[in-house]
Parts: sequence; structure tokens; C-alpha cells
Amino acid sequence: MPASIEDVARKANVSISTVSRVLNRRNIVNDKTRKRVEGAILELNYRPNVFARGLMLQQSNILGLVLPDLHGEFYSEIIRGANAKAHDLGYQLMVSSVGGKNDGHAVLSAVSSHGLVDGIVVMVSEIDSKAKKTLSGVTIPFVVLDGQVDRVKHDSVVIDQRHGAEEMMLHLIEDRQAKHIIFVGGTKTNIDTIDRLAAYRDTMSQASLPVDANDIYHLDFSYEKAFELGIEKVKSWASSDAFIFAANDEMAAGIIDAAIEKGISVPEQIRVVGFDDTRIAIMTRPRLTTVHVPMSSMGAQAVELLCQRLKEPERAPVKITLHSNLVIRESCGSSQEASLR
Repeated sequence: MPASIEDVARKANVSISTVSRVLNRRNIVNDKTRKRVEGAILELNYRPNVFARGLMLQQSNILGLVLPDLHGEFYSEIIRGANAKAHDLGYQLMVSSVGGKNDGHAVLSAVSSHGLVDGIVVMVSEIDSKAKKTLSGVTIPFVVLDGQVDRVKHDSVVIDQRHGAEEMMLHLIEDRQAKHIIFVGGTKTNIDTIDRLAAYRDTMSQASLPVDANDIYHLDFSYEKAFELGIEKVKSWASSDAFIFAANDEMAAGIIDAAIEKGISVPEQIRVVGFDDTRIAIMTRPRLTTVHVPMSSMGAQAVELLCQRLKEPERAPVKITLHSNLVIRESCGSSQEASLR
């Protein structure tokens, strides 16, 4: 049977409350007593019940991270950055997902009302996300990634999507002399897609290039859907000397593979670019011109904001905006490699 806190107290000849003070690093225990308690803990191999400690202290030292999905390089990089920062600041990270029609009530209510976590970071990627309504009733501190929850006090971390998308479009139009650019985005209600599509439309308009509704596609950010679209369209795209601006690297990779399947050469017959600068971008052949998004930093800064909020619950809300930047490789026909605009 595992040792209990009572066993430690008996072994060290102290009270249970003294053991608790030592475990919680309170400085009111003198060095001699503290060393005796720590020796008993080591000898008995005592492991405190973190949930019981959390109930007693009204804190768990656990943070939550809720994302729309856990699949793919984009989300794994956010998790990696958030997890590293949480550990640096003395917390553990609990990760879950809420996407599609799920309003997140089960997850968000559980962690909020039962003391499982001290605070949460939540990505709100859809403008009509049902999770927004659920978040409005959350009673613990939270940080929002990508979006905003109206009339609720919270911190946020967002990416300047338009800057990177505009850099990409200017590179295609001015440097690569593109006249026909296809846009392949995520869903119409996806916040990132909305910003990237707006940059596409505005830059095309400024360059006096026509925007045809038939040149805009809304998929689901997946390789598979983009591959299917590519199989259907790459030959006609090649005949019109098209450039394809995919709103993430996975879809860009799907279109490149579809071109290979159909015997269409990239970048000689069609040019394909992506967004995010995940590892996929350097694994495709040709390597992918894309927009670098600081995904790991996004996760890390959100956790840091959350920990600051836990220390200063009354401070004014903070919004951090991270920049995205063009990365030029070979898939758009440029001779420049891995350079920043």
C-alpha cells in the first residue's frame, strides 16, 4: 500500500499540517524540521495526491489547452510551445479538443467548475463557434487564441494573418508576374480563412486583376480534400498558367501530389504555395513557398499570459499580436530558397 501523509507525519514525528507546509514550499517551517520531513518523504517514497492538494489549496498547478483538433503539424506545434512554457513556469498541461458543432460545454464546464485546472487556453477558430457562448460562463481565467469572446474579460493571442497573406500575394503578383491566382481555403466561417481570403481579394484588386468566384474554393484544411480537388482541376489550372495559393501547407501538399499523379510539373506548369510553414513545407518536392506562422510561440505566449493573469487577476486584458512572414522556396518557381521577404 502506498504511503500516506499520515505515515510521513508519524515517521518525521510532526503534525500532518507541518508535512503539508513542507510539501507546499511554505517558508514557515524551520530547516531542521523541513529536512526531517523531506527525509521521511524520500524513505517512504511518498507521492502526494495532487487533486487532494488542489482542493485544499484551491489550485491544481494544471493548465488546460483546448483546440479545435489535435491532428496535424499546426496544432502539435501550438501544444509543444504551450507545454514547454507551462513546465518552465511550474505547471502541467492538460490538452483536449472541441471542434465542429461541439459547443465545448462538457469539457469547459468540467474543468471550470470542478477545479481540475487553474486556467485554460482556448482556440476559437470559427466566427460562429458555439464554444464562445460556453466560454462566457466559464468562471476561471482563460486566454483565447485566434478569436474574441465579447463582453467577457480575457486575454488573447492572435496572428496577423493579413500581413503574411499580403506578402505572399505581392510576391506572386510582383515578383512572379502572376496573372491568374487560385485561392484554396478552409471553411467560409473559419477566422484564418476569412483574413487570408480578404488579403487575396484586396491585393488582386489593387493590382487590377479580376477575382473570379470560380477561382475560390472552400475545403477543410485537409490534405485529402485538396488532393481530390487537385485531381479534378490541375490540368485546367495548368492550361491557364495558374498559381495556387493554398491556405495551409497540408492542402498545398495535396495539390502538389495531385499534380504529380496527373503528370503536371510543379513549378514548371503550375505554381503552388501554402501557409503556416509547418515541417510539411520542407518535405514536399519541390519545397514549399509558404508563410511562417509562429505556432509554438503562440502556445507559449498564451500560457505565459494565463500565468500572469493567475498572479494578477484584476489587471486589464492584454492582446498579443504575432506576425507572419513570407518564406520563399522553390514551389512558386522562384530561384530564391528559404528567404524572407
